[in-house]
Amino acid sequence: MSHKATNWAVEQRGLKPATKVVLWHLADRHNREFGCFPSQALLAHDCEMSRASLNNHLKLLEERGLIRRIQSRNSRTFKQENTRYLLAFEDGFTPQKHDDDKRDAGPLPCPETGHGNDAEPVSKNDEKPCPKNDDSRVQNLDTNPVREPVTQPGNAQARGERDFEARSSKKVEKLFWKLVKDWPQLHGMPKQRARSVFEQLSAEEQDQAIAKREVWLKLLKSQGKDHVPAPTTYLSQKLWKDIPADFDLAGEQAAQRVAAPFGKMWGAIRFADLMREPYGPAPRFTSAEERMVADGIYQPAELMRQKLVSCGWPRVNTLHERAIRKKHGTTEDPALAPLADLFGQVGKGSELWSAWKGLHAERGWPWFGEDRDCPDWVWLPDSPCEADTYDSASDAVRAAMARFENQHASISERQAAE
Repeated sequence: MSHKATNWAVEQRGLKPATKVVLWHLADRHNREFGCFPSQALLAHDCEMSRASLNNHLKLLEERGLIRRIQSRNSRTFKQENTRYLLAFEDGFTPQKHDDDKRDAGPLPCPETGHGNDAEPVSKNDEKPCPKNDDSRVQNLDTNPVREPVTQPGNAQARGERDFEARSSKKVEKLFWKLVKDWPQLHGMPKQRARSVFEQLSAEEQDQAIAKREVWLKLLKSQGKDHVPAPTTYLSQKLWKDIPADFDLAGEQAAQRVAAPFGKMWGAIRFADLMREPYGPAPRFTSAEERMVADGIYQPAELMRQKLVSCGWPRVNTLHERAIRKKHGTTEDPALAPLADLFGQVGKGSELWSAWKGLHAERGWPWFGEDRDCPDWVWLPDSPCEADTYDSASDAVRAAMARFENQHASISERQAAE
């Protein structure tokens, strides 16, 4: 949290209350060293609104020149990463230019009929008025005539819209309860929020959510996941779309293999993730930590470095937890097979083990956990030559890491070219 950011957000005037709530929470998530990049799910939860509403307010803030959104994709997986939000008070901030900015656009029509223009503020009635609203260009919701619905649609499109409206009013509730019936770990939990999200989906998406529910649950089981996301998360993030194309109705994924915990492939997946810059949610200082920094007990950079160990690489921390607490591995990645061939066994408590632990601390990487929880032998990158030919175990570890990094860079370049 940055007090400078939140104070700046509070000082902004002329915003709608909900829009200002979004701005304040963005500022609350801002870190003066690492910036602001909360996920949309987290930001929507903070603001207590749907992601659709959140995006509307973010657009308004960007049009006002108060924020700028920067999107990026992972260089290896090409998946979209969390959006970076630049706030107007930050050094070097430049507002995003919009082609549809009203300040640069021509006259706009009356919002009700499409006639007249709206180039000046609507409180000024000296411009050419809307022909159907007489002397005012502002639609009058209290006096607009009632428009009777068409009882006999004249074309197939109109009949389709009428059928959809009938479904929305009569079948949505039935379909929703069909979806959440027997949902794992949901007994006794409130469902109103999930129902609201379900109602916002299109008819096609509602059908897909119901039809693919069982396949999605089997996918989670095949991945060794014990926790099942709530219906609200399933619907709002449209998780059924994450089902791989080669995952059949029997719940078996073609050619899927599981990498054993602490093994070669498991280690290759782990180190490949550590090659990335920290990508987890930006850590925030607690009130107590802020006081200790202010009192000079901690240096901000060092404290932030310690916190990044626990949240900088979420996938690695998940691998550790599943391997140690549940003895579960992870799905193999065939593309990383060449990296797995570079691994050798390292005995727990040996000089090499201590050297690897030291390298992790030096680079700010998370370690496996307590030695007592680890197996006697763990697969780690092997050095090009025998370990005893190096001056020290640390030199052998650095040589092993250099070879792994070179091979990983070659694989990444080849994947990018493809």
